[in-house]
Amino acid sequence: MTTILITGAAGFVGSHLARYILENTDWNVVSLDRLDEAGDQNRLAPLRHYGERFKHLWHDLKAPINPVMLRFAGDFRYIAHLAAGSHVDRSVRDPVSFVMDNVVGTAHLLEYARHHQPNCEKVLHFNSDEVFGPAAEGEVFTEHDRWNPENPYSASKAGAGALCPAYAAQYGTPIVETFCSNIYGKGQYREKFIPLCADKVRNGEVVQIHARGGTVSSRLYIFVDDVSRAVLTVLQKGGVMHDARSGKYAIVASQELSNLVVAEAIANHLSKPLRYELVENPPNRPRPDLRYSMDGSKLAA
Repeated sequence: MTTILITGAAGFVGSHLARYILENTDWNVVSLDRLDEAGDQNRLAPLRHYGERFKHLWHDLKAPINPVMLRFAGDFRYIAHLAAGSHVDRSVRDPVSFVMDNVVGTAHLLEYARHHQPNCEKVLHFNSDEVFGPAAEGEVFTEHDRWNPENPYSASKAGAGALCPAYAAQYGTPIVETFCSNIYGKGQYREKFIPLCADKVRNGEVVQIHARGGTVSSRLYIFVDDVSRAVLTVLQKGGVMHDARSGKYAIVASQELSNLVVAEAIANHLSKPLRYELVENPPNRPRPDLRYSMDGSKLAA
C-alpha cells in the first residue's frame, strides 16, 4: 500500500492536496503539521472521514523530526513538503520567522528523508514562482532561469529551494521541485488577495490594489484542485533532480489577470459596487512585485 507524508496538510493547499489524493487514489495519507494561524484544525475534520487511510501528527518543523513518532507509518513512498510560511506582508514584518519555517524547516524534512526514509521514491518540495522575482512586461521565466527574490518570503523559499539540488547531488535524495503561481480556492486564509478582496467588497470597504506608474499588478491565478492534480502528476510521472535541468516543474495558470479585473469580477459576483485605490508603496509591503510569470509547457507536455 502506498503511503504519502504531507507536511502542512492543515494548511490551505496541503489540506486540498490530502483530500484530492484520498479521493483519487487508494493511498494512505499521513499529515505532519504544527497547527497555527495558517494551519487550521477544521481543515483536517473532513479528512478524518477516510478512517485509517488518514492520520495526523503534530510537529513544528523548526525542530528535527523524531523518527519514532512516524515509525507506525512504515516507509513513505512519497513525501510532499508543503509546510511553509507563505504571506509576503507577514514576512516583511517578521523575516526571521520565515527563515526558520522555510529554510530550517526544509532542512529538517530533508534530513529526516535522508536518514530515515531510504526507500522513498520522491521528495517533492513545493516552491513558489516568486523565487524568480518580478517579471518585466512580456517576460516569462522557465524552471531553469536564475532566481532573484526581492522580499523576505521569496528569499526564504529560495533558501529552502537551494537545499534541494545540494541534497540530490551529495546524498542522492530523490527530490523533485515545483514552482507554483498564485492559488485560489475554498478555505483560503483571509489575508490572501481574493478572500480579502471578497470580504472588503462585501463590507463596502476600499480594496487596495498594488500598482506602479499607472500599471496595475497582475497574477497567474490557478485553482487549488488543478494544483493538486499537477502535484499528483509530478509525483507519479515526474523526474527527479540529477543535473541542473532536471526534476523541476512550473505549475501555472494559462491566463494572466490584472488584480483590478479580479476585484471587479468579485464585486460583480457579489452584486456589490467596487471601491478601490491603486497603491504604489503600501506600508505593509514596500515596493511590491507587480508581476510574476512562468512557462508551464514542461508539465503540460
